[in-house]
Amino acid sequence: MLKYRNTEYYYKEWTTWNGKFAQGYTCNDVELLKNVNVVSFGAQTEQEMHDKIDDYLDNVDHHIKLQQLFDAGCAEYYASKSVHDNYTGD
Repeated sequence: MLKYRNTEYYYKEWTTWNGKFAQGYTCNDVELLKNVNVVSFGAQTEQEMHDKIDDYLDNVDHHIKLQQLFDAGCAEYYASKSVHDNYTGD
């Protein structure tokens, strides 16, 4: 486990489906992501991970507003459904 600005994230290495080596960072810090419908996010470099963590921490109000707009858009879509349109997004 690694930590930046009191946010936990992890370094991972794996082999891809075609046998190539891959590496990257993953963050699923519950406190960092409490205002958005994001469970985890990744980055290819540690600097990119730090930049993403900075964005979530430094722009909380912006991310809350984006989440509210997304939720309102989903609600509007589902409210507009007719009996002939049964697509649920699944």
